[in-house]
Amino acid sequence: MISSLNPDVKISIITACLNAERTLEQTINSVLDQNYPHLEYIVVDGCSSDGTLGIIERYRSKLSNVVSEPDNGIYDAFNKGIRIASGDVIGILNADDFYMPWTLETVARAYGDYPESDVFYGKVAVIDEEKGCWKVYPLDSPNALIDRMSISHPAIFLPSRTYERWGLFDSTYKIAGDWDYMLRLFLNRAVFTPVDEVLAAFRLSGVSSILSRRLFEENSMVYRRHLGESAARRKIIKMYAKYFARSVMKVTGTYGIYASYRDRRIFSVQQSGEYCGDVSRTRDTVCDRNNSQRP
Repeated sequence: MISSLNPDVKISIITACLNAERTLEQTINSVLDQNYPHLEYIVVDGCSSDGTLGIIERYRSKLSNVVSEPDNGIYDAFNKGIRIASGDVIGILNADDFYMPWTLETVARAYGDYPESDVFYGKVAVIDEEKGCWKVYPLDSPNALIDRMSISHPAIFLPSRTYERWGLFDSTYKIAGDWDYMLRLFLNRAVFTPVDEVLAAFRLSGVSSILSRRLFEENSMVYRRHLGESAARRKIIKMYAKYFARSVMKVTGTYGIYASYRDRRIFSVQQSGEYCGDVSRTRDTVCDRNNSQRP
């Protein structure tokens, strides 16, 4: 149980963006609306060519630091923000995700209660824009990092000393760098602390949400880098077998039945609702349901 807020905890939030005019303002407001007294907010833009820079300019006076220059992908942008950050705790929120109203206060409490922790991770509301719905799943175990990215990056917060001890993201990745980093921490016996709260909302429209050849290649690279050739080979075969099975179910029209069973019986969805494109409405609904479940 999270007990008391340490008002002196400084939290740095990094948002990396590129041509994100559709969702960036929602993301920025979800951070600024926290009204957290010790917030450092850093936006790293990869030289956007749409209206993203105009949105950043409107909020510049409320941002702690803005970087707009070419980068080598999203993990390079993350690293730029981390190098600038001066907070006790660092969170990374992509430009198509958003925080819950209580997120930073909850993280500050967790940091004060568990000073030995290297990683804090919470729950997310997963928004499927194509299907018009959102779902909240129970916290998964970091033990499952051996198989997949079992904790959600928008709801992960790391003390700055974690980056000082284990380094930054590997920017050769374009999709799987967050999993590579979390698995690196797990295998090096970093201390993971769960926070049993919905901390963020995550849109499935992101690049890592789309199955692609690049994603399979990078997942295979993560397995080979951390598990050794024999164990990696077994994981890779299993990954492709699952993809093939899903493809067959989609062709035969049975995937929806399987997905419904999976959510109910395997993943045990805790909360769900409709998504009509209105982020504020979705956030309010998640908040109402989350508050009603608190003791």
